[in-house]
Amino acid sequence: MYEGHVRTPGEPAVAAPVRPVTLAPLKEDLPPEKRALAEDLRQVFLLLGVGVRRYAARRFLDPASVSRYLNGGRVPPWDFVAGVIADVQDMQAPLTPEAEAALRDLHRAALKSNRHSSEVQELQDQLAEADEETRRITTRQRALEEALLDREGRLAQVRSRCRKLETQLEAQRGEMELWQGEYARLQEESGDLQEQVVYLQEALAVTRAELIAAEDRCHRLEARLETLQEVSGSGREDDEPLSIMVMLEEADRRSSVPELVRAVGDLELRTRKAMAGELVRSATQSRTVEEVTGLLCALRQAGFDAHARTALPAMVMARSIGDTSALARELFREGLEDYVVTLVQASVKFHQPEDLADFALGLHRTGLPGHAESLLGAAAVVRPIPDLVSVTLTLAGGELDDAVAAAMRVAAAQRAVADLVTLSITLRDRNLVRQADALQRAAAAERSAADVAEFIRSLTQHGLGPDAETVFAETQARSVGHLIPLVQVLRDRRAWSVLSRAAQRRPVDDIAILISELYLTGRDQFAADLLLLVVRTRTADQIAQLLLNLDSTGPGADSLLRTVAHVLAPMEAAALLTQLEHHGLTEPAETVFRCMLDGELVGQAALFLTALAQSASRYAGQDFLCRLAGDLDLAPLTSLLLALEAAGLTGSLDAVVRTRYTDCPVLDVALLAKQLPAGGSAREEGVLGCVLGYVIHARSLADQAALVSALQSAGLYVVAERLATEALRTHGRRFGNALTRERTKHEQKVLSRSFWLPDRPGPHSHSRHKRE
Repeated sequence: MYEGHVRTPGEPAVAAPVRPVTLAPLKEDLPPEKRALAEDLRQVFLLLGVGVRRYAARRFLDPASVSRYLNGGRVPPWDFVAGVIADVQDMQAPLTPEAEAALRDLHRAALKSNRHSSEVQELQDQLAEADEETRRITTRQRALEEALLDREGRLAQVRSRCRKLETQLEAQRGEMELWQGEYARLQEESGDLQEQVVYLQEALAVTRAELIAAEDRCHRLEARLETLQEVSGSGREDDEPLSIMVMLEEADRRSSVPELVRAVGDLELRTRKAMAGELVRSATQSRTVEEVTGLLCALRQAGFDAHARTALPAMVMARSIGDTSALARELFREGLEDYVVTLVQASVKFHQPEDLADFALGLHRTGLPGHAESLLGAAAVVRPIPDLVSVTLTLAGGELDDAVAAAMRVAAAQRAVADLVTLSITLRDRNLVRQADALQRAAAAERSAADVAEFIRSLTQHGLGPDAETVFAETQARSVGHLIPLVQVLRDRRAWSVLSRAAQRRPVDDIAILISELYLTGRDQFAADLLLLVVRTRTADQIAQLLLNLDSTGPGADSLLRTVAHVLAPMEAAALLTQLEHHGLTEPAETVFRCMLDGELVGQAALFLTALAQSASRYAGQDFLCRLAGDLDLAPLTSLLLALEAAGLTGSLDAVVRTRYTDCPVLDVALLAKQLPAGGSAREEGVLGCVLGYVIHARSLADQAALVSALQSAGLYVVAERLATEALRTHGRRFGNALTRERTKHEQKVLSRSFWLPDRPGPHSHSRHKRE
């Protein structure tokens, strides 16, 4: 295999290939650099074994150009040289790295003999470096975006676990110490992740700015390189035709707008789109605003809209702010509003903060206030925080003060929460009070509940407590649909603050929705506290309407009241019932009363009854209790009696016992005694003593004796003995006789007629006698 190389001085020529190829002789009077390049390039080309025309057809090149490259008449671009080297390598005859490097050095030396070509090569090198820098920045941007996405995901998971632990801590206060360590660790991890997210966001913003600058540099280098490659300067060979770009530049200086449009059309027909675009850019940068407007309109009408749009960003970078503002006004007057939008977008991307502010002011003064506001709004979303603050400082207090405040509202709606915190701090430090207020009010009014909660926490952590309270107050003025998730993401103190404010200011319909959502999401305590607060502070009609809405929007008022009665403390439940009673809402009040007594927590029911008695409620009065006792089953009746005993309401207890056990069967008393066994708690003994005492003093001796027998039959021998002892002590021998009669009433007497009557034959006695 032949290994190609570049000839060194004194080295014999390379052997001819198998198939002879004829090349045009070298031109005479060539500079040494061009001659050395041409000689070595010819040697490498001969390794291909093809002629000039065949190679030109293979690579879609002009044969004359290839011939001039090989005879030294023209220095070829490096792309041509690299293509020849690659073709040689495909033929299994590669050059050594040293030979290729030497050939590149010869190419550079030849270019230096032609200043124009040298400048082109330098620009090509710069463009390659700029492109490499752009790709490196793009790679770093992707890495930062992936890291930021990962940290944000982990942060969301940690916050979710924190909220879950908060719920568990609330529900399991007895196990608080077990969870506090895990909760503290998650809070610390959440803080670390938040710092990482802020750092990555800032790094990503810097990288994006670097990428924009690198892309802009590549664009400028491409434009310059394209121009230089088309223009043949002082180094143009005598036998080469005059460059088309030179003619177009001359036309740009002297030609009218129609002639320029025709030139663009001619280039389009000859597939020279890049040259056409460069012509338009050059014309727009050198002519008056009126001429540029006419040119852009003509290009639009001729169907060359893409060239017009491409020229506008270049104008933004090359022309003064005054020219750009005037052009925007003229374009708007001509109905080319989309071109004005392109100018605004380019300004947001390329202008420095001071120029951006001046352009916004120019748009405003030229009668385009809407576009000025759009410019500032877009900058508020995409530009870094320092640039945005710089623009705000420039325009604050002037004729665009309202537009700046509107831009802050746009930023509040679209930027990350961390950016809003940084922007708030910076605006406060620069004494831009109005802008900071506009930013925070907009965030409170437009961001999601989770974002608002995070914004409030971050402001508090950074020492902006008053700002956090302002945001907290502003966000509560939003719809009830926002308050529900807001309560879910806030801590208990702030969550209750939201609910208590809603109870005071919101219409009844909103409060009903809040209570239903709290109940359905398992936050029964909040639902109960909110209902109690509303009942305490609203009118009777409003409370009735609230209960009616609860019946139609969720689980129903009755189910909710039962849950509330079990969740509230006895004193609070008594207060709720008292307020319902005060407003004449009898049915819901009785629901609360029955629910408080329908349970096994007799102590809670006793405190409830005590509070009702202290407030002089009719539900603690003997009339209501006696009426209620007449309808109760045994279990709730027992709970009522025990609660009255525990509460020390002996008068009410006696009245209930008297009402229920005056005419009832003695079996009912025995069943009650079964629920209150002797030797139980003090309150059970008290109720049992009260009932037995009433039976002894109010019921007949026969009933007392029958009760003793019923108690014995139920296995309550201790209670039966106690009743018999007390009755004998009270009634003496009369009770003894009654007890004897009760015990012997089913025994047959010896002297009774029935004792001596023969037994009646059974159903089978006749057949038995017959068989005998």
